[in-house]
Amino acid sequence: MRFEFQHLGTTTPFELPEGHHMLGGGPEDHVRLEALPPHLLTLHIEGSRLMVEASRTFDVNGVLVPPGVSRLVLPGEVVGLPDTMALSVLPEVPTERGQGTLAVLKGLLTGLDAPTPSRAATLTCLTGLDVGRTHALAESRTELGRGQEATLRLRDRSVSRSHARIHHDRGAFTLEDLGSPNGVYVNGQRVHEQVPLSDGDVLELGRTLLRFQAPLEELPESPAEPQPPEAGAAPEAEHPTAPPTARVSRGEWWLVALGGAAALAGLVVTYALTTG
Repeated sequence: MRFEFQHLGTTTPFELPEGHHMLGGGPEDHVRLEALPPHLLTLHIEGSRLMVEASRTFDVNGVLVPPGVSRLVLPGEVVGLPDTMALSVLPEVPTERGQGTLAVLKGLLTGLDAPTPSRAATLTCLTGLDVGRTHALAESRTELGRGQEATLRLRDRSVSRSHARIHHDRGAFTLEDLGSPNGVYVNGQRVHEQVPLSDGDVLELGRTLLRFQAPLEELPESPAEPQPPEAGAAPEAEHPTAPPTARVSRGEWWLVALGGAAALAGLVVTYALTTG
């Protein structure tokens, strides 16, 4: 969180991370400002929330706060201190990122590990505490944020409780910013209205990067190819097989033999008459 300390016409900017901080002019104070009494202010920072408690009476935008009472101070408000000193809490101003820088990062990240094709669209976390986590975008709306009600919860203090939303309608996916202070970026460009998502896009929420993977398109079924014959199987005949020859029965053979004998007898009789 960013602050400015004003005293005698001079301004001293400084930043503090999350946690408890003692601010004053003593040697044991975490933030030492020579003009202040020792142990004057206790600052408790949690995300974008700031609680201030003082050992002396102070004011916030002119409203007095008694000693030992914790007061919520919002970004943009000024804490009035003794001897016309003041501590301003600066609002978080999101800075626009260069598209080229994040585009290079996108190429490096997507090139290192190609995503596995999936029938459902997915978001894969590339950085932070949730790195490697993949979430399927199977619902019509997916809420992204840090809060309990978010569909995809991100463990990132710079992400709002309800940060962004992804819409799914007839195979198309769009991203919407829900008014988050830090904004939402797609490939380095801040989102001001609903924008369509394409395969490989990198989403930036706070300090978290997410890669969008479009669903795998189903290919039309191709006609079944004829299966090759199994090894050792006899090939099929190209022409129809001729019908089998009819077998001659045993009774028919007797008739044929009897006819042959009668013909032979006739020849013998004819030969005898002609020679006699």
